[in-house]
Amino acid sequence: PPPSLPRPRSAVMGLQYDDAGFSYFLLASLSLYLLPSYLYVFRACASSLGEGAVDVAKGRTEKEREKLKRIKKDKKSESPLLTRAFLTNLTVTFLLTLFACNLVYSLAYDTSNVIMSFDPYEILSIDRSATTKDIKSAYRKKSLRYHPDKNPDNPTAQATFMLIAKAYEALTDETAKANWEKYGNPDGKQSLEISIGLPTFLLDPGWRNIILMTYLFCMVVLLPFCVWSYYSRSSLVGEQNIMYKTWSWFSHSLNPAAGMGQIPECLAGCAEFHEVIMPKDLDAEKAKMSLLQEKVKTKMSRPRYNHVLVVKGAMLVHAHLMRVDLDPEYSRQLLHILKNSGRMLSAMVATCRERQYLKQAVAVMKFEQMLVQAMWVGDDEVSSQLPHVTRNMVKTWKSVKGLRAFAEMGEGERENLPNFKNLTAAERSEVHAACSAIPLLKVEASTFVQDDTDNRIYAEDLVTVRCVCTRLDLSEGASAGDAYADRWPAEKPEGWWIMLSTREGKIVSVDRVKSAERRFKQDMKFMSPPVGSYEMLVSVVSDSYVGLDQNLPVKFEVLSPSLLPEYKVHAEDAALDDEPTLFDQMMAGNIEEDSDSEEEGKGSDSDDDDSDDEDDKKDEDSDEEEELELKKKK
Repeated sequence: PPPSLPRPRSAVMGLQYDDAGFSYFLLASLSLYLLPSYLYVFRACASSLGEGAVDVAKGRTEKEREKLKRIKKDKKSESPLLTRAFLTNLTVTFLLTLFACNLVYSLAYDTSNVIMSFDPYEILSIDRSATTKDIKSAYRKKSLRYHPDKNPDNPTAQATFMLIAKAYEALTDETAKANWEKYGNPDGKQSLEISIGLPTFLLDPGWRNIILMTYLFCMVVLLPFCVWSYYSRSSLVGEQNIMYKTWSWFSHSLNPAAGMGQIPECLAGCAEFHEVIMPKDLDAEKAKMSLLQEKVKTKMSRPRYNHVLVVKGAMLVHAHLMRVDLDPEYSRQLLHILKNSGRMLSAMVATCRERQYLKQAVAVMKFEQMLVQAMWVGDDEVSSQLPHVTRNMVKTWKSVKGLRAFAEMGEGERENLPNFKNLTAAERSEVHAACSAIPLLKVEASTFVQDDTDNRIYAEDLVTVRCVCTRLDLSEGASAGDAYADRWPAEKPEGWWIMLSTREGKIVSVDRVKSAERRFKQDMKFMSPPVGSYEMLVSVVSDSYVGLDQNLPVKFEVLSPSLLPEYKVHAEDAALDDEPTLFDQMMAGNIEEDSDSEEEGKGSDSDDDDSDDEDDKKDEDSDEEEELELKKKK
C-alpha cells in the first residue's frame, strides 16, 4: 500500500496478520534477553570495579598481605570484563539494544506502524473538510486500484478493498457515521478482536521459499543441534557439579586399602583436571616430570596408577605439600587443582560415606587440612602453620603439645618460651596475630527425641544428636574471619566437618559446616537401633588447620516400647470419638430415605391386599347364594 495508507491486516482463513502487533511482540521478546543481560553486565562491572572485595589491609602478617596482593592482582587479570563470554554477550546486547531502539522509534513516530484504528479519512486519503463529491471520487479511485479481480496475486488487496468500502460507508451513511463517531467503527460496538503478531510479508508468495528453508533449518538443524549440545554437556556432570568420570574414579581408587599416601593420587585423577594438565609434548613433559620427581620422591608414595595425568597431578600436589617452587606453567596447573580441590574432596567424603569407609573419610578430611596449610605427614604442626616459628624452636618448648596448646597461651606465656625472644618484635607480633586467628572450639553433644516428654529413647524413635560448637576465642556478637593459610592461593573461610560414627566403624552422618558465627550447631538424625546401650562418636574436624580436631563420645540407651507410659484418652476426646462423622450422618440420611420409600411400598402393598380380600369375600358370597338357589329348586 502507498505510504498514505496504514498497513492493513491480512486475513487468511479467519486469522489476521498485523505488522504493528509483530513489532510489539518482537520488542517484548527482546526484553526477555536484554534485561537479564544488562543485569549480568552491571554485576560483572561492579565485581570488577570492586576488585572482588579483596582487602589487603586485613592481612595479619606480611606473608598474608603478599598473598592478598597476589589474589587482588589475579582477580584483575581474570576480570570477567575480559572474558570471551562477557565480550560476546556485550556485543550481542549492544546490537540488540540498537535494534530495540529502532523498534521503539518506529512505534512512536512511524504512523504506518501504529496499531490500526479505523479512520475513514486516512483510509481514503482525503482531508476532513472534503465534500461528498471528493469522497465519492476518492472511493472510486481506491476501489478500482485495490479491486481483488485486478490484484489476484496480492493477498492484502481484498482486505484493503473491504476497508475502503467500509470507510466510504462511514462517511456517506448517517447511521454508519454515527456508529463510527461513537464507537470508532461504522458497524457499531464491536467485540475484542484478536490478531496474530506476525508480519504480513509472510503471506507474500515471493517469500515462501525463504520461509520454508528457514523453518526446515530451524527444525531439522538448529533445534537438534541445541538439544544435542545441552545433552552432551549435561550428561558429563552429575551430583555436586562433579563429572561422572570423577565419581567413577573415586569409586575405583577409594577402597578399604587406601591410606593417607594414596589420597593425593585420588585427587590428581579427577577428570576436571585432565584438560589443564594434559601435556602438549609428551617427550618434553617426561623430562620436566623427571626433574620434579627428584624433588618430591622422598615423601611421595609409589604410584598405583602409571597414567601420565595421574602421576603428573600427584607430583604437583606433593610439590605444594612439600613447598617446592615450580615454573610458571606448573604453577598455573597446580593453582587450578588447588582452587577446585574443595569440591573434589567433598565428593570423596561422600563416596566414603556411601561405602562406609570411615578410615578413608577421616584421611580425606585430614588431607584437606594439610593441603590448605601446605604441609605433609611428619611435619611439625606448630612451625608449619605459624610464621617465623621453626621446628628447632618447637623442640625446646616442652610445654607445647600442639597447635591448640600454643594458641591457648597468652602473649606473656609465649614471650617466656625458650628462644622465642630471639625473634624480632615485628616477628613476635605476627606470631601473636596468627595465633589470634586460630579457632579454639568447645564442643558439646546431646541426644534427644524431638517432641518427647520423658527424655528417653525407645526403639523405632527418630533420634537427634545435636553438636553445639562455641568459639572461645571470639566475643559475643563477633564473627570469624578467614583461616590463616599464607600458602593457600585463595581466601579460605573456616569450615568444619562434623561426623557421627559408631564404634564398629559405620558412618551415620557427615556434613561440612561453614559458619562464621561464634556459636553454631549441627543436628544429625537417625532411627534408633534395637533395645540396648550404645556409644557413638561425634568428630569435629577442621578443614583449615591441623591439630584442632576433637572427638566426643555420646552414650545413650534404647528402651523397649513396652515401657512407654499408657496413653489415657481424655473424656472429651472419647466423647468426640462417639459422635457421628459427616460420612455417618450422610449415610444415616440415605438410610432414612430408603426406609421411607419402603414404608410407602408397604402401604401400597397392604392396600392391594385389602382389595384382594374384598374380592375373595365377594366370590364366597356369590357361591353361597348359588348353593341356596339350587336347594330351593330341589
